Amino acid sequence: MKKFSKILCVFLALIMCLSLGVFASDGEKLNYVVLGDSIGWGAGVINSSEAVFGKIVADTNGYNFKNDAVNGYTTSDLLKHLDKEKIAADVKAADIISVSIGGNNFLRGDMKSLIAEAAEGNYSRFDDIAANFYIEFSAIIEKIKALNPDALILAQTLYNPGADSIKAVYQQGADRLNAGYARYLEENPGAYELLEVAKPFVGHPEYVAADYIHPSAKGNEVIAKIVLEKLFELGLGESTEPVILHEGINQTEIFSFKTVAYLFRLIAARFTAMLEAIGF
Repeated sequence: MKKFSKILCVFLALIMCLSLGVFASDGEKLNYVVLGDSIGWGAGVINSSEAVFGKIVADTNGYNFKNDAVNGYTTSDLLKHLDKEKIAADVKAADIISVSIGGNNFLRGDMKSLIAEAAEGNYSRFDDIAANFYIEFSAIIEKIKALNPDALILAQTLYNPGADSIKAVYQQGADRLNAGYARYLEENPGAYELLEVAKPFVGHPEYVAADYIHPSAKGNEVIAKIVLEKLFELGLGESTEPVILHEGINQTEIFSFKTVAYLFRLIAARFTAMLEAIGF
């Protein structure tokens, strides 16, 4: 009887996993890929490979995870990135794709001049950047869909990370990008799921790293939770609560014990890999 009970428990657990969609149709784990810029890459935390929002999502739901985001990328960069053989292969194999892109279109667009022009009430270059963003963002979505028409695409609104002195200027850029995300979805219903990341960051400076640009460790957890809630809603996840296997280390903690412990783990892992490579 006990043996039957154990078998029944295992069977029920398997059914639950399948009903939540954490396995692909062939019984393998779902493949989760992140594309885009430094937010997707994890620039706000020292241990980005462990604590970026995408890794937290993958750890929580048991996905295979590949982070193909690149620090500093604009929409133009991502378009070229998608033409690379390895990146295209990752996209083709993906079940879920998160896209974080657009902020650098403004940040790399001579922010000093943009701020000076905004102070005079001139937002013409903001509009020009936003128009170009929309063209290239549209091309990114279409290219992803051409590579993999079946993958779920998740896009996310851009939060305002700016210090108080420049927050109003940053908001001009964020508003235009967020309008672009919404516009594409209105013109192409169902093209992707648009996740509201901007509003939860309002009034929470602790969600932003010391550089006033990227998500902090807590900010990555918040974004992960937003992604997890959407995946759970769609039947593709096990939980809405992030599983934190490795606590994120903020930039301000560079001399902390957590940083030393992380570096020790990193060195140990690479040393072990080196020994295995030489057959030791």
